[in-house]
Amino acid sequence: MQLIVKYDGQNDPCMYLAKWMQAYGEKLQPKWVHLFCHTLDVIPVNWYIEIELHHGTSEWDILREIFMMTFIFEDKFDGIGEELQEVKEAFFSILQDPLDLTQPKWATQPNRA
Repeated sequence: MQLIVKYDGQNDPCMYLAKWMQAYGEKLQPKWVHLFCHTLDVIPVNWYIEIELHHGTSEWDILREIFMMTFIFEDKFDGIGEELQEVKEAFFSILQDPLDLTQPKWATQPNRA
């Protein structure tokens, strides 16, 4: 039995892995590592290719753990949204004037000298 629906990254990865293991057998198989990528949709398969190129994918337990850590999203936890928004604003603050990047703040320069 094989899975027909590919994992798109939107649903719970733990549930998908449970269905995957049920479809391919409960007993761990060395070939699972390489079969797994064929059941992934575009974004998750790109993730798999990155993992394969940079770290290799030789062990199912490690691949499964990394898969879950990647696709279990933090927004499911209460209160995390506000903290993530603050971090986002800090990293991606929009400057009012592009010259702000090049012009020093003259009022604060003597204090730092």
